[in-house]
Amino acid sequence: MEIRLDKETFKALASTTRIDVLKLLAQRRHMQSELAASLGFSVPTVKEHLSALEKAGLIERHEEGRKWKYYSLTKKGKGVLNPEEMKIWIVLGMLVFSVVGGLFTAVQTVFTAGTAKMAMQAEAMEMEAVRAVPPPPEPQFSLPIFFTVLTIVLVMVLIYFLVRSAQYKKQLGKSLTKK
Repeated sequence: MEIRLDKETFKALASTTRIDVLKLLAQRRHMQSELAASLGFSVPTVKEHLSALEKAGLIERHEEGRKWKYYSLTKKGKGVLNPEEMKIWIVLGMLVFSVVGGLFTAVQTVFTAGTAKMAMQAEAMEMEAVRAVPPPPEPQFSLPIFFTVLTIVLVMVLIYFLVRSAQYKKQLGKSLTKK
């Protein structure tokens, strides 16, 4: 997601109070009065800060047909506050693609090496038949099994991040109670 920072956004981000508002809204949705109580400001002062943030497109107001109005971050606000979150998903996606490519290459190498090894074993068996001495056992290390386990671990990490993201989105929709 590309985030464009225009003049209004820079104006909105110039105040530490507005940054504090964004940080509070990153946790969950808040009402104007909750933000005022958390920050220690009057409700009209917080209203001015919320208007500036809303004008910049960093937050949005939700009117749900009741007298309470909730504020939450927009995608732009989340991107300004947590730009690394999108990078994590891109890196995880690239990691999965590289593991799949590595698995394909490893399997292909094992099968290619397997046919060459079988030919060498057949030749060695012919020579051993002449000497009648059994060859020493070779240590077994299965590269495909290693990559399969690695892929399962990576998929579990990806599922963990998806669940955390879903929990965060669910938290945004919860009803709020005053502290």
